[in-house]
Amino acid sequence: MASRLVHIVTERLLTVKEAFGRMEPDELASLLIPIVEEELRNEPYGDVWVRILHPFLPLILTRVVGQLQMDIEDILDLRAVVLEAFVRDKVVLVDLFQKVGRVELDFLVESGLGFGFLLGLVQMVAWVVTPKPWTLPVAGAVVGYVTNWIASE
Repeated sequence: MASRLVHIVTERLLTVKEAFGRMEPDELASLLIPIVEEELRNEPYGDVWVRILHPFLPLILTRVVGQLQMDIEDILDLRAVVLEAFVRDKVVLVDLFQKVGRVELDFLVESGLGFGFLLGLVQMVAWVVTPKPWTLPVAGAVVGYVTNWIASE
């Protein structure tokens, strides 16, 4: 189910190019400037580098972000990111699993009476035609497989 959720998130709900393409390069660059400067300060002679690069940083980051927007699908594996997020945050995975699975479970619950009745009639006819001890377990297995097939479709 986790791989199915990853597929739903990465194929139906969100594409990297679409999400990353909506951001304006200069706005994203302005959000990245404090982070880049903080990381530079952690390096040897970081304050010097920050002073030197500060005037050029907006232009550099805007160009980098623009280039990233064009090549984002080659750089970022969204499936791996989503899967890692699900593994890291189990609450999100369980919540999404319950929301996605709720529709399927509701269908099974609502249609269970009708399908169960029809499959029970078939099982009853099989018992009347062939009253052997093995007919009930075989019919139960068939009902189980048919129910699983219906649920997976």
